[in-house]
Amino acid sequence: MAAKKSRPFFGWAVLLATGYSLMIGAGFIFYAMSVLLENIVSTTGYSVAQVSTANTIFLLTAGFAGLAVSELISRFDARYTICVGTLVILLAFWLLPDARSLTEIYLCYVLIGLGYAMTALIPATTLVARWFIRRRALALALTQSGLSLGGVVLTPLLAGMIGEAGLAAIRGPIPVVMVIMIIPLSLLLMRPDPHLMGLHPDGDAVDPDATPASQVGMSVQQALRTRFFWWSATGAIFALASQVGTIAHIYNWGLERSDAATAAATLALMAFCSLTGRLICGAFLDRINIYPFVLTLYLLQAVAMLGIAFAEGQVMVTAMTVLFGVTVGNILMSQPLLIGKAFGVKDFPRILSANQLMMNGGVAFGPILIGLMYDFGGGYQNAFLVVAGTSAVAFIALWLAGSPSDVQPQAET
Repeated sequence: MAAKKSRPFFGWAVLLATGYSLMIGAGFIFYAMSVLLENIVSTTGYSVAQVSTANTIFLLTAGFAGLAVSELISRFDARYTICVGTLVILLAFWLLPDARSLTEIYLCYVLIGLGYAMTALIPATTLVARWFIRRRALALALTQSGLSLGGVVLTPLLAGMIGEAGLAAIRGPIPVVMVIMIIPLSLLLMRPDPHLMGLHPDGDAVDPDATPASQVGMSVQQALRTRFFWWSATGAIFALASQVGTIAHIYNWGLERSDAATAAATLALMAFCSLTGRLICGAFLDRINIYPFVLTLYLLQAVAMLGIAFAEGQVMVTAMTVLFGVTVGNILMSQPLLIGKAFGVKDFPRILSANQLMMNGGVAFGPILIGLMYDFGGGYQNAFLVVAGTSAVAFIALWLAGSPSDVQPQAET
């Protein structure tokens, strides 16, 4: 009698659906902020500063809403939260083209922040953490590739449609259909826990006497009492301030230090290196200690910032863009890996949402810091010397946090 063939592990289907959701959020929302800003400014007559406030509102809303989202997906099936968030995004896309007052624009961005929090990093990363343990780094690398694909494929597509049809393009058939596809994918594939399907993380054999992986780990109250949580989150704030600030200014930097063609190429090259760097490192990260790897990433980002500060000409601009791009995707991926390693999966969404709320401070502050240094502090050379310092501070903070393997004794004391 022929041996029965085993089915492919359902966790890979979960990755496909979560990766798609991240691609939509990144391509039509996160990376599209500058595209939407330009069109709103040109059609309403409000200043860049006034409309830029909407981006800050979006980040703050997403950060604080993440706390509520983490509570929802800890108590209930994450698919319901994701479906509701998808409908909120569609509502915001429908209302935004008709918004004329600043109040209306800001309210639309509140809705976008709510929808983004309910469909993006926190639910997607939580699902990956529940479905994968041994291969978590690889799984996160594959899922978060959706972020890069969204920026590379969907944001230029949206920019072209808005260029032809104005802001009304965001409620056109292509964006609407692509957004609404999150709903059937989530209902069919984003199952909340492998044990509910009689499976085990990574597709391993099920031990009926073992505690489900989703119930293993610290509570959020225990996590917040550890030195590791606070120092690692502080490191993430400084690392993201340096990273996001550089992303916001890299085109203008390339234009100033080289030529228009090289400046345009920096955006695509950075996204490509972020994607490939994340996939390459994700293939072996599960077999090494994540803690020294992240420390090294922070140092590499500091070196990249120093290189960017002094780079001149096409060759050096390209080389520094490559080095910086490799750190971009891996630093974002490393945060949930550190949290999962330190605290387990039991209260992962709550702990991650607290970490993400703090990280948003760096995301919001980074572009402002470089902009102020450029205008009043001597241009990009001094600006990038400062953010090289913020990357060094990130290294020191994570070093003070200690290894994730030492977290359990910290919680006990």
